[in-house]
Amino acid sequence: MSIQECSGCGIKVPKTLSVRTHECPKCGLSLDRDENAAINILNRAIEELQAVGLIVSACGGLGDSQPAKQETSRKEWVQLSLF
Repeated sequence: MSIQECSGCGIKVPKTLSVRTHECPKCGLSLDRDENAAINILNRAIEELQAVGLIVSACGGLGDSQPAKQETSRKEWVQLSLF
């Protein structure tokens, strides 16, 4: 579950629903539990995009040097953008 996994180091940090702050005993990361979960979801999405061949830059967008391309029926290449 993305709420219990530390977005900093990956260990499981169990907490009840009433605990609203993620505090990792291993790496010391401390932030709102929803923000921690959102970071985990984003990281998983990026991993999935990389797994299917889309290259995502460290800035969060597709790099200009490695665009994702799709062939159209007219045999033209177009650059796809996720952002």
